[in-house]
Amino acid sequence: MKRSALLVVFAAIAACAKPTTPPSRPLFWSIEKDGKTTYVLGTMHIGIDADDRLPGFVWSRFHAATTFAMEADLDDRAAIDALQPTPASLHAQLGDDYWKKLETLVGPGMAKAFEHMPTMVPAAALSIRGLPMTESMDKALATRAENEHKRIVFLEPASRQIALLVKWMDLKALKMMLDQTDTEQHAQATLNAYVTGDETKFLAISEGERDDALHHGYTATEYDHEMDELLYDRNASWIDEIEHLHTAGGGFIAVGALHLLGPRSVLELLRERGYRITRLSS
Repeated sequence: MKRSALLVVFAAIAACAKPTTPPSRPLFWSIEKDGKTTYVLGTMHIGIDADDRLPGFVWSRFHAATTFAMEADLDDRAAIDALQPTPASLHAQLGDDYWKKLETLVGPGMAKAFEHMPTMVPAAALSIRGLPMTESMDKALATRAENEHKRIVFLEPASRQIALLVKWMDLKALKMMLDQTDTEQHAQATLNAYVTGDETKFLAISEGERDDALHHGYTATEYDHEMDELLYDRNASWIDEIEHLHTAGGGFIAVGALHLLGPRSVLELLRERGYRITRLSS
């Protein structure tokens, strides 16, 4: 199934309303070293319309940049291939009780559409329930970068990103999500923290996910290993490419917001290498 078809699936689950008020304090930083400046934007992959909601001072830095960097190529064949139907029955893997929970949350028709999809697909769909269905911020920025003929840099192969999502958004993760009754509230709280630019709240929500996982049968070691692979190891692997981009004259980088917040974040790793990090509000 092509990526556009997957987004259609998600669109049927997400809310229709699309707020247009710009974030009051975007998660946006400058990084400076050796007389050069690079700009870094934390994104929400779904829920924020970049064209309508990013403030002008962010766009002005974007337009001035000659290089744009993002996590991975969203149109990479490896990403599309990972979303192909599988012979395995999700209903059979989940069992009748969990299948009924899925039908209750997304409707029988949508559940049937998930019947032969990798578990990461319904898991990802559940994670964005209640959010406005928008184009991915990363994709919107990449399209602008292409239209402005910028050099585009991918910080990692799409195949690596997809392999990790397939590994960790597995049957156990899907069952945990189906057991939770507050997935919409969680998604909305994350969106609100993003819109208000509240770093502390954003990190607290992430820490709450750890508590939920431990309550659902994950061990602390297992959860910490998951976070290492999905977040911290990836952060570290991006630093050399970011430094190369910066040394070549700087640019504009957009990655998921959580990659930029807290210990072992991209910004902290750059600070350790002597970069001056400044949160921008104008």
